[in-house]
Amino acid sequence: MDGQLKAIVNAKIVTALSVIEDGVLLIDGETIADIGAKGSVEIPEGAEVIDAGGEYVGPGFIDIHCHGGGGYWSWEEPYLFALSHLKYGTTGILPTLVYNQSREEMLEGVRNILRVGERPYSGAIVGIHMEGPFINKKYGAVTSPIRPVDPDEYNELLAVAGDRIKVWTLAPELDGQAEFAEAASKYGIALSVGHSEADAETIFSLVDKGLRIGCHCTNASGTSPSPSRYEGTREIGVDEAVLVHDDIYAEVIPDAQGIHVRPLMCKLIHKTKGTDKVIVITDAIDEAGLENGTPGGEYEDVRFIEGVGLSGSKLTMDRAVRNMMRHTGVGIVDAFVMGSLNPARAINADREMGSLEKGKLANLVIVSENIEVRRVLLRGRVVEQGVDVHHRN
Repeated sequence: MDGQLKAIVNAKIVTALSVIEDGVLLIDGETIADIGAKGSVEIPEGAEVIDAGGEYVGPGFIDIHCHGGGGYWSWEEPYLFALSHLKYGTTGILPTLVYNQSREEMLEGVRNILRVGERPYSGAIVGIHMEGPFINKKYGAVTSPIRPVDPDEYNELLAVAGDRIKVWTLAPELDGQAEFAEAASKYGIALSVGHSEADAETIFSLVDKGLRIGCHCTNASGTSPSPSRYEGTREIGVDEAVLVHDDIYAEVIPDAQGIHVRPLMCKLIHKTKGTDKVIVITDAIDEAGLENGTPGGEYEDVRFIEGVGLSGSKLTMDRAVRNMMRHTGVGIVDAFVMGSLNPARAINADREMGSLEKGKLANLVIVSENIEVRRVLLRGRVVEQGVDVHHRN
């Protein structure tokens, strides 16, 4: 980092509560030094001035559930994967491993992520998400090596990665999950209920041990295994449990056509949970960010696998946040809360990132009112326009 002072001017600055019209944001090195309306922030002599052109400046997006992008899987080429999303405004990302990996593959994937080290934009990688392997076989790919909860396996992963694991998705109904949750809680890991058919009581029993996320709400989870008590009635399933508990965030994959989550369902989730408990994610695969989709096409930003069905998205966070605004009608302040602040809160990173506040990291995006990315800054450093994701340094 060059440590140079920067002043972003002529900006509509999006805070967690409102928009500061004609705002100024001052950056000193990696952090935000001051923020406010024009005239209230003194611009030091010699500061580099960045004119936002009257557009919006918001916190960089944080994607806590993302498997790939730019032609790369997150566990194979984590740095290039992170770069591919950075240019679309994602300044914080969790490379997400998947349940169809063997024990050895998961361990090697975690080690690959930890080996990224210090590179120009490596600060975009803010941890790891383990999606599995301890999930319900009914809600994963048929051929995947989903396996019983194994203390040897999770203790090995915890020993290697520790608190670098920020989220771990599990099916609470499996034998041994309470003990696993206890072990994970020692590292401050946020547990996520997903690929599950747990009943509400079982889900709620893990909240005190760190369960605070509903994995891709309304996708790949079932209803309670208990039969309905009366014909024509409905029992409580995973999604209902997530919606009703005040301490659990609901992840949402808002693709353009509402294939993962119907627009009306997006509205229902938002209305039920409120802005402060919804997290926009991509659940993206390796094709995300590649300009090979057909805008407005039938499957513009989702993937289907023959014999399996819907299997991930091709979203980047700018598109996901834009879609969430369109599906729910929320404004730009709420959109940034769901795409930046809430994910930071869920992984206990909100003291450093997730909103534009004095003392926080200068991770931010300049966007149009339609969330079209104009410029990205990571830790105060302007991300080069058209950053080459094939450049490994």
